[in-house]
Amino acid sequence: MSVNRTSIGLALCAALGAYGPALGQDAAPAATLQLLHASDLEGNAGAVKNAPNFAAIVEALRPQQEATLVISAGDNFIPSPFSNAAGAQDEEVRAKLSAALDAAMKTAGIDASGLETGTGRYDIAIMNIIGFDASALGNHEFDFGPETLVSIIGKSDTWTGALFPLLSANLEVGADSPLAAIHSDAGDAGDGIVAPYTVLEAGGETYGIIGATTPLLATISSPGPGITTTPTSDDMAALAAVIQPVVDKLTADGVNKIILTSHLQQISLEEKLSTLLDGVDIFIAGGSDTRLANENLRLREKDEAQGPYPILGKDAGGNDVAIVSTDGQYTYVGRLVVGFDADGKLLPATIDPEVSGAYATDDEGVLSVTGAADLAAALAGSKAGAAVHDLVTAISDAVLTTSGSTYFADLAVDLNGNREPGVRTEETNLGNLTADANLAVANELSGDKVLVSLKNGGGIRASIPLGNGKISELQIQDALAFNNPLSLVTLTPEQLVATLEYGVAASTYEDDGTPTNAQGRFPQVGGMSFAFDPTEEAGSRVMEVTLLGAAADGSDVTIYADGELTPASAEFEDGIRAVTLSFLLDGGDGYPYPSFVEENAGFADVVDLMKPDVIAAGAAQFTNVGTEQDALAEYLATFTAPVDLPDTSGIEDTRIRNTLFVQ
Repeated sequence: MSVNRTSIGLALCAALGAYGPALGQDAAPAATLQLLHASDLEGNAGAVKNAPNFAAIVEALRPQQEATLVISAGDNFIPSPFSNAAGAQDEEVRAKLSAALDAAMKTAGIDASGLETGTGRYDIAIMNIIGFDASALGNHEFDFGPETLVSIIGKSDTWTGALFPLLSANLEVGADSPLAAIHSDAGDAGDGIVAPYTVLEAGGETYGIIGATTPLLATISSPGPGITTTPTSDDMAALAAVIQPVVDKLTADGVNKIILTSHLQQISLEEKLSTLLDGVDIFIAGGSDTRLANENLRLREKDEAQGPYPILGKDAGGNDVAIVSTDGQYTYVGRLVVGFDADGKLLPATIDPEVSGAYATDDEGVLSVTGAADLAAALAGSKAGAAVHDLVTAISDAVLTTSGSTYFADLAVDLNGNREPGVRTEETNLGNLTADANLAVANELSGDKVLVSLKNGGGIRASIPLGNGKISELQIQDALAFNNPLSLVTLTPEQLVATLEYGVAASTYEDDGTPTNAQGRFPQVGGMSFAFDPTEEAGSRVMEVTLLGAAADGSDVTIYADGELTPASAEFEDGIRAVTLSFLLDGGDGYPYPSFVEENAGFADVVDLMKPDVIAAGAAQFTNVGTEQDALAEYLATFTAPVDLPDTSGIEDTRIRNTLFVQ
């Protein structure tokens, strides 16, 4: 299920031609900027280890250049054990977490006291302590809903809010939206303000920072009424038409060095956008977790570069541009040190690959940058590192340690929840496991004969490593951070095929099956298998669909083959009962379920399985019955032997068969 190849590096290099790291060093810059950047911080439980290290590296790098900006490309928090833990309802726990916020701010030198903890606030507190100057608005900022978003980034009597602006030039906010209270169309982007752009000063020079949010926001998150994007599809020409006037305004105001921090989900979209805009010098790509890197800087163990750092090219006016991106969850600090000429034009020849690139935030990376003898000394010697360490320790001690030591099964293999290659590009053992868990629990809770399970790969947020040989509550919460409720729906054979077609419609691969993008909609399935050919036109890619064990005698039934339904599909004309995520059933990730329900609600027979008032039932008693996390925990609790599902290579996959692997 995992492919032992660099996922997109070769494809990027081949597609970009002249794009790549600059080697010459002859240009004399009029100004030099050190850009430290990140994307998809998405704390999750990994923040306990990675965030203090990230903070220490940023603090060590910052003074190495007079002009330094620290910018995020969005998705700074996500519904996860970490973000949710900060919103603990237990009064004693809340008091401890609130006191820790006050203490950490004091350690970092931030004048704030009387702070109250809340969902997502620890994520923003970490960014405040690190000293981020600006951030794009990603899609996951909206996952808690607009009211909670305002409570996380907005300032109040008991909360600092974000001490930096949140940027999105293509976000439209209606007057009735809760976000209107902290939104400015004019670009007046102060702390905690959502605006199209901001102007920052560094080293005596001004820099225009513009933000952009994925046009798919409405289908992949929960922005609420009154919030939309322009455009609403991945039309980069339309997005460029929105952003170019902002670039022109900044240029007219005398700001000639411009950075776009965007959260577009696929770095190929930032690449396309860079050729359509005139005047943007640097693009910080967010949402794809694309690990751009040079050979000169060490990566984390098992990580590989997915393209050169930076990617260089030309904009619509023939000017040089640089595109940067790093992996998420505080695992890397991106660093671009680059010069500009007197007219504010980027000078690619000033980029030294010995200096610019991805800085790993593992222990070795911290020691390399700080020169400390050991990690404890490195964190103690860093004001930001020490403050962040105090924060994450407080939340770990108060909430995460208990869930991290509550186990549901033994484990004999790594469970693959990687993005690419992984759950967004192919079958994986973790995808199979959670899809099977949903199917088993659906049959148990409903009493129906539920035949198939389908979920989106984007809903799996982390792998579960072999580690100590056990699977904990915390790891389940990490992997299934959204904890989507489960729902039942009845599909015709045609509708099931159409659903699978949609799931693979946007996925692209090289000729040998190596993925060239990662789609959150990519399906993970249980109770069925299917084959698809990504070289065919979207809508005609599914080659075969088989229901596993669905015949009266327990044998498999192929209902679709060679581009058409088989005679055996007639056995299921009364419908195929399926379990999916309520998020998808409501049209999340663009799935077509709503049209099926609208066509015939009685036939679809939607049933929500989550029990809002039932938590303490069965082996798992940490979340609601009928949710993904509860389903996986209960399913794992039935295992009498260690979980040992192999994570096979693409050519060996059986549930999701990409025909490129066998041609």
